[in-house]
Amino acid sequence: MPSEFDTQATTIARPAPFIEAAGTAFTGRLTPLLDPKNKIKTDTFKQQVEAQNTLQQQALQQAASQGGLGTLQFQGPGNTVSGVSDPDLSLGQGVAGFQPFLDESQRLAGVDPITGEVTSAGMTAGMQPYMSPYQQQVIDATQASYQNQRAQGRQSIMDQAVAAGAFGGGREGVQRGVYDAQTTLGATQLEADLRAQNFAQAQAAQQAGIQNQQGLAQLQPQLAQQNISTLSSLGAGQQALGQAQLDATAANTREKAYEEQQRLGFFGQQFAPFTGGFGAASQFSTNTTPPPSTLNTILGVGTMAGGILGGLGKMMG
Repeated sequence: MPSEFDTQATTIARPAPFIEAAGTAFTGRLTPLLDPKNKIKTDTFKQQVEAQNTLQQQALQQAASQGGLGTLQFQGPGNTVSGVSDPDLSLGQGVAGFQPFLDESQRLAGVDPITGEVTSAGMTAGMQPYMSPYQQQVIDATQASYQNQRAQGRQSIMDQAVAAGAFGGGREGVQRGVYDAQTTLGATQLEADLRAQNFAQAQAAQQAGIQNQQGLAQLQPQLAQQNISTLSSLGAGQQALGQAQLDATAANTREKAYEEQQRLGFFGQQFAPFTGGFGAASQFSTNTTPPPSTLNTILGVGTMAGGILGGLGKMMG
């Protein structure tokens, strides 16, 4: 337990003046950042998503129309699909783009659109567009030429009968009757052949027409998909560019908001080695001695006097 006669030494170690000044300035800048009133408004650089643009919306609309849907509705910050207005169910179930070509191919094949079965009336209606519109004129002209030729042959029979002196006889009559019957039969057969030929040509054209309609039904979705893909690709590129711009703006705003913290953090990293690597550049010590009391003074004087007297005694023998 220290007594009043002990000497107390106080040592104060302080950093170098430039370090102390830097630390004071550093903490002075940090302290306001701890105040909740000075918190950073992070909503100014919150993440955002670029909305779908017109190209993408058009691609979606074409895809919807291809599927037999109506007009798409877009809403919200992302311009996303929210619904469909006025769906056109008459366009078919999911095959609106090529359904008309399928319907036409079925009609040409004679399929009744109500029953879905092939009927004679349907076959006739499907064949009719491919029948030659000049069929009767061709038949009439061919028949006229045929009749003219047969008339010349009949006249030859009559001439032969006159030359033989048998004109008007029974044999001539039989010969002319047979010839006329053959003429009528030939004319009927000729018309039947012409009509059969026209029917065969129409049937071949009908089959080609059906194949053409089916080919268009296959081609249409491919062309539609190419167009949709093109619009989607262009729209995606524009959206990516817009998203990059949003991200860049957010990053710039964030850098601006945290600029002071980053600057102070960089300074703190550079400042740390100085505070830990250097000792006190200057130090001073003070000795605190209690004031002398009267007793101490007396004892001290007596001790000194005793010493002097002791010395004189020795000197004097």
